[in-house]
Amino acid sequence: MAPKKISRTIYLLFTKQHGLHVQTDAVRYLEEVLKNDPDYANSLDTILKSYRKWNEDKPVVIVDKASLEQVVHSLKAEAQAASIKTPFQKEHELQDSLQDMTIHEEAIDVTQHFHVADAFKLPRLQYDYHRKVFLTSPQPSALLGSAGDKAEMYRDRMNLVKQRLLRNERFCPTSMHLDKESYIKITPIKALMGRGAQLFTIFGMLTQLEEGKVFLEDEDAHIELDLSEVTFESGLFTDGTFVIVTGIYGQDLIFHAHDISFPPPEPRIMTDMLFPHVDFTSLPKLMVDETQLQLEETKNDQISFIILSDVFLDQPKVMNALRRIFEKYGTEKIPLAFILIGNFSSRAHINSGMESTQYKENFMALADLIGEFTSIATYSNFVFVPGSRDPWGGSILPQPAIPDMFISRMHQKVKRLTFATNPCRIRYCTQDIVIFREDILNRLWRNVLLNPNTQVEPEPVKHLVRTLIDQGHLCPLPLSVRPIYWSHDHAMRLYPLPQSLILADHCENFAINYEGTHCLNPGSFANSDFSFAIYYPGRKTSERCFATEF
Repeated sequence: MAPKKISRTIYLLFTKQHGLHVQTDAVRYLEEVLKNDPDYANSLDTILKSYRKWNEDKPVVIVDKASLEQVVHSLKAEAQAASIKTPFQKEHELQDSLQDMTIHEEAIDVTQHFHVADAFKLPRLQYDYHRKVFLTSPQPSALLGSAGDKAEMYRDRMNLVKQRLLRNERFCPTSMHLDKESYIKITPIKALMGRGAQLFTIFGMLTQLEEGKVFLEDEDAHIELDLSEVTFESGLFTDGTFVIVTGIYGQDLIFHAHDISFPPPEPRIMTDMLFPHVDFTSLPKLMVDETQLQLEETKNDQISFIILSDVFLDQPKVMNALRRIFEKYGTEKIPLAFILIGNFSSRAHINSGMESTQYKENFMALADLIGEFTSIATYSNFVFVPGSRDPWGGSILPQPAIPDMFISRMHQKVKRLTFATNPCRIRYCTQDIVIFREDILNRLWRNVLLNPNTQVEPEPVKHLVRTLIDQGHLCPLPLSVRPIYWSHDHAMRLYPLPQSLILADHCENFAINYEGTHCLNPGSFANSDFSFAIYYPGRKTSERCFATEF
């Protein structure tokens, strides 16, 4: 295990959460003890709890090596003593263990741990810098927000990115840093005034306050950027993205940028460790042991989700391809979920009597088709995510679910049915899966302020994935390009990072792992050789398939 990761976790647990100062030799001792421990985070938590218990009668702020050695030796002695059992004790413990395993296997049914979160019902959480916690916003979310909601939207975006940036080991001064060169200091923009000809690193949001000029803006000030000689590796830098810029503040009051990059993302395991009790989705609480559930999730690695995008129900060839898919999976191992993503019509929906009737009949035909396969209609979860051309789609995100007036037959034919919002979130066992239907690659590419560096990274989809994950947002574009309901912008967040991100884009099928998130695009079902994706949550992998192969 890398010593930097261990030392970073030590800092977060001991210093950030409990206000303890860990001496340098004590840090090195723990790094040596835990260097071969894959579950070092839990081991550190155990050591910390034992240390606090040892010193509960006396307030100790400074943690030295000698104290930690005593705690570690004590824990090792307890573990060794617990392992010395008589044969009679071992036999009974083995029987109890087997009995517990049998009980767990009977009690935990992973197929029951499948839930879909509505974008308009997600809690509106705001990060409080003074308390270092997430708090629920006192203002109720509304579609028609006030001007204050718009300001809060950008402030919340910045706070969310900044709080994880300042925890990153590259940008956070800690007691373990012995010199200023061991970390990068972020300088507020207003602190640049009067300080020229020096190298600074600043953080903020790219914006165009004047035509043809690019500015960087933070909470208190803004500054014009000179990007003529800037270097960067990958990413799509658009108006509204948050960036880290290194350069020199000139006498012309312009910041001459040398390097620009996105803030580094925070791994999911770190977010869960820092905010273990924060509910980001408001989905039902787990009523079983999370560790056991995760084991069951991994063990059931054959469970699959079938994911299709651009399912044009008004085209007979699409319906025939769907029949082939249902015929194949209706006789084999039944998928846990079919995720069908819009648009569900090849033409934009017009709110007229004839168009509405045709749209409803298309879903009735799909309901009858699914009803022919009893096993799928009974045991598979069907999730429908709308596209921009579906009813009530429009151009504003998040997008509401397809109205009930079009889907009454589906409720009669399918037992486990969810008409979701766009975007939506699925919680399967311990996994979070985000689904987003948008032509986001083309939108970002058309609105970049800097031409993408295709020499360093020639694949456009990797630029896309890095941009979304690093920004922690599904649509980091100006509101003039892609409007978002101001008080529902939190539904567009990618924080904490999901285990899987399904981007239903018009671009070709892809599957990329980045910072612990499996990002995939099933491709257009109707505008290809009926390609779709199969996702295996137990393995966190996906594969591309074609209905024409069945």
